[in-house]
Amino acid sequence: MKTTRKPINLYYCGREECDPGHYFGPAVRPHYLMHFILRGKGFYEVGEKRYELKMGEAFLIRPQEITYYEADQEDPWEYAWAAFEGEAAEDMLLTAGITPENLVCEIMKLEDCGKYLKLMVERFNHPGYHEYELTGYLYLIFSTIARVETRREEAAEQGYYEKALSYIRHNYSYDIRVTDIARYVGIDRTYLFKIFKEYENKSVKRYLTEYRILSAKYMLSDTSYNMTEVALSCGFYDLPSFCRNFKNLEGMTPVQYRSIRKMDKQVN
Repeated sequence: MKTTRKPINLYYCGREECDPGHYFGPAVRPHYLMHFILRGKGFYEVGEKRYELKMGEAFLIRPQEITYYEADQEDPWEYAWAAFEGEAAEDMLLTAGITPENLVCEIMKLEDCGKYLKLMVERFNHPGYHEYELTGYLYLIFSTIARVETRREEAAEQGYYEKALSYIRHNYSYDIRVTDIARYVGIDRTYLFKIFKEYENKSVKRYLTEYRILSAKYMLSDTSYNMTEVALSCGFYDLPSFCRNFKNLEGMTPVQYRSIRKMDKQVN
C-alpha cells in the first residue's frame, strides 16, 4: 500500500546551553536540522564555508551533508533545534531565505521565536502530545524568521524580471511594446517599470531599444544585409526610426558604424 508523505514531519527537538568550546561533528544528519541561536555565539562549517553566528540567527544542516559547529570560548551559545522533513520543507526554508548556497538566516522576532521553541520542546517531552501541535509550533517558529513576506516578494520580482527578459530576447524582432511584455509576464506596466528600474536602472522601453540596437550592431558587423533589412529584422518599423535610435545610443549612424567595423576587420 502506498503511503502518503506528510507536508511536515517533526522528528525531534531540544534545547541546550553549551559549555565554552562545545562542538559536534564532523558528522551527517538524516533530516533537516535547524538550530535557533537564543544567546551567545559560535561558528558553523559545511563544505568550504564557515559561518560566524550569534544570537538572533539560525542555521540549517541539510540531510547527508558533513558539518561541524562549535560554541564560542568566551560567549558560548544557547540554542534550540528541530529536525524535520516533508513535502513543504523546501518551500518553508525558501521563504525564510534558506537555500543550498545560504544556510543561515536572521530571526526577526527573537522573543516570540524563543517562546514557541520553549513550548514545542516542552510538549515534545510530554507524553501524549499530538503531532499537529508540534507541527503548529514549527510553523509559528518559522513565522518569526526575518522578512518572510519581503523574501517572497523579492523572489516573485526576480521571476517577473527573468520572464520579461526571456520574452524580449525571443521577440525583439517583432513589433512588441511594453504593454505586450507586461501582459505576457502577468503584471501591469507600472510594476514592470519599477522592476526594471531596480534591476537594470532603466525603463523597459529603454532596455528593449538597447537590445534591438545590440542585435543590429551584430548584423551590421557580421552580415551583408542592407539597412532596411537590418532595421526590420531588429524590430524597428522603418529605416528612419532605426537610424534615429541607433544614433541616439551609439553617437553615429548605422552606415558609419558598419564602415568603422569594416575598417577594423581589414586592419586586424
